[in-house]
Amino acid sequence: MVKRSVLSVVLASVLGVGMVGATTLATVTFPDTQTSKKSKKSSQPDVVSITENDFDVIKQRNPNFDFDKLKEEQKRGLLEQAINNLLIEREAKKENLEDSEEFRHSMASYKKQLLVEIWAKRKAEAIGKEEIPESRLKEYYEANKSKFVQQEAQARHILVKTEADAKRVISELNKVPKNKLEHEFIKIANRDSIDPNTKNTKNGGDLGKFQKNQMAPEFSNAVFALRPGTYTKKPVKTEFGYHIIYLIKKNEPITPTYAQAKQTIIGILKEHQFQEYVKNELDKLRKRVKIDIKNP
Repeated sequence: MVKRSVLSVVLASVLGVGMVGATTLATVTFPDTQTSKKSKKSSQPDVVSITENDFDVIKQRNPNFDFDKLKEEQKRGLLEQAINNLLIEREAKKENLEDSEEFRHSMASYKKQLLVEIWAKRKAEAIGKEEIPESRLKEYYEANKSKFVQQEAQARHILVKTEADAKRVISELNKVPKNKLEHEFIKIANRDSIDPNTKNTKNGGDLGKFQKNQMAPEFSNAVFALRPGTYTKKPVKTEFGYHIIYLIKKNEPITPTYAQAKQTIIGILKEHQFQEYVKNELDKLRKRVKIDIKNP
């Protein structure tokens, strides 16, 4: 149950190149190695700037990205990656990799994908400008009010690989007195859990506070069905493995008002509109062509 940080997504992004009209964040000076020693004094070094425009690709994928609002260590991490990319890019050009068949093939594939992404982006923007009648928004709210219920919980979990392992842990917990249950749960979590966070920090499987929709459905359903101070008597299976869950506490469920949920509803309905539009367009386009799928 690992939550992805915004920074990890940002650092994984490929940095774009753009040098005009933005604040210079760093410069890299390359000596002119092609000039002979005799005339080197008169040669000009190659100075390349790294600016805010170098993060345009990140901005496209994360509209709320703002370099100035990052912590200093985050800024340093992005700048270091930008510099590394620049250095490798120049070496790749020296090795004439732009002329390689591999590069041309990759560029052709990227161009196809980019065209699809830009088409989808423009259609989504057009749909985003359309007004949704207030009556439809309210109708959706009334029909789906339960989906907007907010409830927070704090729980611990023990993650193991197999159902047999989970049953063994549950059997062990069943023998523990109620007043010692959480203490023993922490002990077993630190000993047996394969959750990386627990293994690294020995935090007793503490997941902190979370909303119901932040976890896998099977996990959340099990958590919110518990009473504080109790644990799951059957293994809870998710894509990560098998869990035994101990509920520390949970708040009473809160149903937001229509006004509070309105923007969320607009986003949901816009997404539905976009998906329906794409499906209809693809249905029309498929009727205009003959598709022959070869057996693999």
